[in-house]
Parts: sequence; C-alpha cells; structure tokens
Amino acid sequence: MTGSEPRPADPRVRERTTQRTARYVVVGAEPAQATHIWIALHGYGMLAPRFVRPFADAIPEGTCVIAPEGLSRFYIEMPRADGGHLQRIGATWLTRESRDTEIADAHRWLNAVHDEVVAESTTARGHAPRVAVLGFSQGVATAMRWIGDGVARPALFVAWAGGFANDVHRDGFLRNMKHAELVLVTGDNDEFATDAYREAAITAVRELAIPHRVLSFAGTHQLNNELLHTLLHNFARAS
Repeated sequence: MTGSEPRPADPRVRERTTQRTARYVVVGAEPAQATHIWIALHGYGMLAPRFVRPFADAIPEGTCVIAPEGLSRFYIEMPRADGGHLQRIGATWLTRESRDTEIADAHRWLNAVHDEVVAESTTARGHAPRVAVLGFSQGVATAMRWIGDGVARPALFVAWAGGFANDVHRDGFLRNMKHAELVLVTGDNDEFATDAYREAAITAVRELAIPHRVLSFAGTHQLNNELLHTLLHNFARAS
C-alpha cells in the first residue's frame, strides 16, 4: 500500500439519488385558471406556508402564486433541555455540505414544480401563462442558478433582498432572461441587504445588460405587502 492510497479504515463517501416527498404552496387562483403564475422562492430558515402570507391580500384575479419549499428542514433554535427548540422549524435551499448535489436536487425539484403548474394552466386554457419568478433573501441566488440551469423563462424576475450568486451559468441565465425584466427590491433599513449589497447588485446587473429597475420601501429584511400588490397587479396588466 502506497502513501497515496486510502487506508481501509478511512471513511469513503458514496452518494445515491433517492425518492422523497417535497411540497409547494398555492395561493390565489388555481393553476388551471391562472393567466399569470408567480414562482416565489423563500429565504433561509423559512417555510413556504409562512412565506406566502404577505401575498394573500395582494394577488389579482387570474394570478397564481406558487411557493416551493426547500428540501432541507431543520429546527431553528439550538437544542435545549426543555425541548423548546422543537417549536420553530425552517427550511434551506442548500448549505456548503454536498453543495453541488443540493443545487442539482433543488433544480430538479423546481423544474418539476414549474412544469406541473404551467402544464395545468396550458392544458386548461390552450396557451401558456406568463411566468414571473421572485426570490427572497437566500431564494435570490437559488432563483438565479435555476433560471440559468433550469426550464424557467420568466417574463419578470424579482430579486428581493438577496445576494447575487457568483456561480450562475451566465449564458443560460442571459438566454432564459432574454425577454425578461429584472427588478431589484430592498428595504431602506434592511440589516442584510445593505447599501454595499445594493451597489454590488446594480453593478452586476449593468454588466449583464439586462433591463432592470431598482425599488425600495420603508422597512427591514421582509416582504412588503404594498409593494407586492403593485408588482403583482402591474405584471397582470402588462400581458
């Protein structure tokens, strides 16, 4: 045995693809009745049912909001002897552990959700709906990677209070955003999406040469009902 060969006692990692159950939340019209479909990706430590609450009073007729949930759920608080940490649960799209595998799993999941809801609308109405993608916080980078590597060709991409991914498939992203508008959104008191973040995001978008707008609202690291209402209704009227 040479020094370069693994010893029998060394751990050797093997990966296998396995079937599992995932979920997404539907708010507004059913996909079969929808002329406009939004696919909204939550941030770190969120669950889809909670994430979509700000959308509830903002959705116009004929619009469907779909919120897929990240595949990895966890207890948010550290363990405590009284079991109190078992109360709050969140989900994440990926961590740095087996990162490439988690990204690939997320893309397969998002492709499946997209194809299912778009097919429901197309079959019922005879033509495809207009699709928008919204990413919030961690969901921004996930959405960018997915647009660059997946099946989505949105008419609008809203990047809300999240950092841009630096490992996006650039050619795929530009191709699938060819007919799309990009909107950057942050709260004016966001503790995560700071002024430096906004400047970096604007610079990145300008380098991509994608039509874009920059919007802000009075608030912190959160979705804003009033601005959501404006974005959803403007998108519905733009068809």
